[in-house]
Amino acid sequence: AATAEALAVGGAEARTPASPAALPHSLTKREPEVLALLGEGLSNREIGDRLFISPTTAARHVANVFAKLGVDTRAKAAAYAHRHGLA
Repeated sequence: AATAEALAVGGAEARTPASPAALPHSLTKREPEVLALLGEGLSNREIGDRLFISPTTAARHVANVFAKLGVDTRAKAAAYAHRHGLA
């Protein structure tokens, strides 16, 4: 529900996939993948399963994404992913 609310704030206009230049320069190669999965509403365990990494490693990537984007919730990260065409 929080993800849906965060997405509603962003508007309903069509999104185009983000180019690498549109994302923060400091994101690693793996972090946009994690961000896209956050946009799908996946848990750390589910992200780990999809990317063949441990849930602990997934959680570390999620924390790094939060810090680099300046967000503090999964809903805000998901909204960012949707706004930038990652999810």
